[in-house]
Amino acid sequence: MFLVYLWNYIRGYVIIVVTGKSIERFINICSRRQILLWDIERKDHESAVMKASLRGFRHMRPAAKKSACRVRIVKKCGFPFVLARLRKRRGFKIGFAIFVFLFLISTSIIWEIEITGCKPEQVPGIMKILENERVKRGRFKMGLDPKKIAQEIVMQVDGIAWAGVEIRGVKLTVSIEDSISVPKLIQSNQPYNIVAERDGLIVKMEVYAGNALVKEGDTVRKGQLLVSGKIENQRPDLGGDFGSKEVHALGRVIARTWYESSLPVSMEYTQRIKTGNEHKTVYLKFLDEKIKLPGKKIPFEIYETSSYDKILTGPFGIKLPIGLTIEKSFEIIENKIDLTLDEAKSIAEETVRQKLAQRLPPDSRIVDEKINFFESDSGQMYIQIVIECEEDIAGFEPVIE
Repeated sequence: MFLVYLWNYIRGYVIIVVTGKSIERFINICSRRQILLWDIERKDHESAVMKASLRGFRHMRPAAKKSACRVRIVKKCGFPFVLARLRKRRGFKIGFAIFVFLFLISTSIIWEIEITGCKPEQVPGIMKILENERVKRGRFKMGLDPKKIAQEIVMQVDGIAWAGVEIRGVKLTVSIEDSISVPKLIQSNQPYNIVAERDGLIVKMEVYAGNALVKEGDTVRKGQLLVSGKIENQRPDLGGDFGSKEVHALGRVIARTWYESSLPVSMEYTQRIKTGNEHKTVYLKFLDEKIKLPGKKIPFEIYETSSYDKILTGPFGIKLPIGLTIEKSFEIIENKIDLTLDEAKSIAEETVRQKLAQRLPPDSRIVDEKINFFESDSGQMYIQIVIECEEDIAGFEPVIE
């Protein structure tokens, strides 16, 4: 129904009043002549209101004459009549033309660039390629070659397996698929030794190839040779050497390792509290530039800041390159709180645990943990945590002739 109404509005129609004693005959004649009438409403015995298309109104004079009825226009509706009224307004026509021109220009420019699917360290390389291709906010879309830009990104940025560049409306999107890191390959036909990657106490050894130089229960240092890739073939019964052979040493060396960290125990804790006071700083944002609008300076000594953007939206949801950036500064006061001994120990222990967790290898298994509190000569209390783990400390290095 809506489409029918919209179509009639675009073509234009009139609301007419038909008066006479033979209104039914008038309607029948119009129907036979294929003159469209709708929304017919009888007012009294000798008048009726109805709607007719412009084409139908032009051809209904014979029908009105034969039925002895009179037709009068009550209202003109539709786009043709609106356009006819606007033709007389020169200022409106100029403004409309300027609007259409600006709209076409704005939709031909890239206002937003989005990069998805990549690692943070890859973003500067991608932005440099876009800069070399003169792709930036405010650039016209005409002349851009998305396929070429995608190829340059794949060729020049490490760790990218696939890149796609797509322009939708006023937004340019760069989609990235990271490549799988290629593991370091060690040729099985090349001679390699197994060395210790860190200090430890060997608890288990599985040697698949090579000559083991240490055994379970031995303490080893980082870099120490554990399994040699050079095998000496000896025949004691014949006396002397019988030659040697170089192989690729293979095996697992499980050792107990230790990780230690210490920290002074502080009896004071600094608490940061928001007072509820805040200050707004407003910037006018155009493309990637920000201009600070007049306003008071931030009156707080200590504060935290958060910001958000208000971007203007044009027709059809198009984001315009102009808007506001609002920064909110929240006043902070710092209170020093005296802790009990147990509270201070608990905070220090949690801090040390977080530091140790960053150092532990992902494949390690914790088997023991020791927590010690001690005082220095100056009376300062310290916490020391020692974590004992089991992990594979086998590393490879080429056999040196």
